[in-house]
Amino acid sequence: MITVGYCSVAVKRTGSDKWEQIMKFKKNLFTNAGRDLAHNQMYINTSAGTRGAGFIAVSAETTAPAAGDTTLAGEIASGGLSRADAVTKTHTPGSNTSLVEHTFTASAGHTAVHKSGLFNASSGVTLAHAANFSSDVTLATNDQLKVSWTLTLG
Repeated sequence: MITVGYCSVAVKRTGSDKWEQIMKFKKNLFTNAGRDLAHNQMYINTSAGTRGAGFIAVSAETTAPAAGDTTLAGEIASGGLSRADAVTKTHTPGSNTSLVEHTFTASAGHTAVHKSGLFNASSGVTLAHAANFSSDVTLATNDQLKVSWTLTLG
């Protein structure tokens, strides 16, 4: 999560081989426009090459997510719960939240759906967020599962 940045400035004068420190690690301001850009690049953008994390996956695996995770262990890839490009991806300029949401329709029975993750592609690539559900979800054929990610930066 982007929470704070720092700026350092140094100058090297003509004829000198030394850098003069002007400012070191000064806390900067994350502007509203910068925050909007981060939300759009991170979650909303659907252009190739700069695709935001708008693909939602679900898993039956129960291990707690960890910061070093690169995949969603036990990702479900069948029965109507395969990773999907979220139908809803919204960010209102000037706000600090984005919504990424998708409703899955089970085409088979599933027991113990337990976790979700956000990715920036339909397979592999970058796992941006992961979370366990507070309880397991069992689905019968034609049941729907709505997964909503409300994301705040900083």
